Order: sequence, then structure tokens, then C-alpha cells
Amino acid sequence: MAMTGDELRAMRVRKRWTQSQLATHLKVTPQYVGMMERGEKDIQSHVEEAARSAMGDPDHPDLYVPDGALYREAQQAVLTALRQHPDLSLNGFRYTGFDKDPFEGAKSEHESRARLFSDDSLAQIATAIRWIDSVKRIKTYKCGSYGAKHRAEKWGKENGLASYVANGALIAAAVHRKVGLRREQNNPNAELALDPDPMPEPKSGTFAHWLHKQVKRNDPVGDLARDAAQDRTFPVDTSSGPKLRSYMRSCWASDAAIDALEEALTEWRGTKTRRVPKPATGL
Repeated sequence: MAMTGDELRAMRVRKRWTQSQLATHLKVTPQYVGMMERGEKDIQSHVEEAARSAMGDPDHPDLYVPDGALYREAQQAVLTALRQHPDLSLNGFRYTGFDKDPFEGAKSEHESRARLFSDDSLAQIATAIRWIDSVKRIKTYKCGSYGAKHRAEKWGKENGLASYVANGALIAAAVHRKVGLRREQNNPNAELALDPDPMPEPKSGTFAHWLHKQVKRNDPVGDLARDAAQDRTFPVDTSSGPKLRSYMRSCWASDAAIDALEEALTEWRGTKTRRVPKPATGL
């Protein structure tokens, strides 16, 4: 089977070659290499043989290379982000820091912006896009871009994608995915309307589901409900009294809190037993 454009691009990226470098070895133009990688030109057998001979074993065999569709989406993300935020670079938004010489600062920013177009950065943006797609969107600005980038890196490593994501790559992906974004003056980071750690949702019919509905009560059960609603580790997948008591004690809960749990469990069990059976239907 003939080599595909995705395979050619993956070989080139893992060799850390540019399209111009590969074009020199194949005796074609960089534009022609790009057309082959995008599938606009077939890769002839003699070209495939020359490519494999020139590139040999990859220098970075484990480097993540997004597939063609995601690679092109990452390219579009760069264009979209720079249209909306011309001062964006791989490091984030423009800011004046570290008392740099104005010329050196501008040079560093320009070089960082140019790196947004590199294959490495596109892999980072592709990873960030997929991570954002896995995260809950909210209306408030809860997640900083720098913290989000670290979460995307961990997610990428766990899922076989890029294990490093630059701040600017994360922001570009967020702009492309139309995530709510807020900037602060002279700050390279952004605040994003994402919730990477949403509160676990209890299933209907469970004790935790009933307890979450008691948050407006002005009594010990209401106090317990409000504490549980803000506790990301509260066991929402069990209605077992012993397990819930064990969790409360592991959190050094007071005797009053344990008593509130017992009261809540008793009340919840009462709601389960008060169900009215459906009347039998006659023929």
C-alpha cells in the first residue's frame, strides 16, 4: 500500500525536519511536500523510497503527531487565535516583564509567536483542543490558562498525546473552541470559563442526591448538605450508612455532624418507604 500524506508528515516530524529539509532530499519544492502531506498529490513509489531512505529511523519515535484532520484543525486554531489576539505568542499574551531591553523583548515575542506555527506547537494545540472537549464548560471564569496547561499535559500523557503544552498553545485552542476568555492587563495568562474538576453528580434516588436537595434547610441536616455539596470527595456513589459514617470519621467530623448524618439517613430511608404502590389494573 502506498504511503499516505499523514505517514509522510509523521516521519518528517519525528525526524525533526522541516518541509524544506525534506524537499531538498527529495529534489522537489517545499510546496510539493506540503501538497503530498495534505493528500493533494499522490506519493509516487520512487518518492516514498527516497523519503524512507533519507529519513531512516526517527530521532523521536514516541513524538505525538496528530492525524491530518486534527493537524489542520490546529493550524486553523492558530489563525483564528491570532486574528482575535494579534499579540498572542507561544508564551501567552504580550506583557512587559523581567525588565527586558525593548528590542530584545520584541525579538523574543516575535520568535515565540513564530513558533506557534511549528509542528511541535500544532501537536500541543491539537492536544489542548481534545482536552478542552473533555472538560465541562461553565459561565464563570474559574480556570487560569497556566493551570489548565498543566492539566492538559497530564491528560495528554495519559491518552498518548503531547505531554507538554505551552500556555499560548492552550489559549489558542481555547479561542478556537470559543471558550469564554478574560484577559488582564499586562498578564500573559487568561482566565477561562472551564471547570476541570466539576463536582461529582449523584445519581437519582441515592442518599447523596436527596441530601443535595436539603441545602436550604436551616437545621443540622441543612448544614451537612451544604458541607457535602462543597466536598469533592464526599461519597456520592453509596447510600450505605457504615461507609458514610466511616468517611465522616476519616474527615474528623464532630459528633454533631455524625448525629446530623444519622438524622439525614433516617429521613431519607423514610422517603423510600413512603412510596405509594401503583393501583392494579383490571381487565
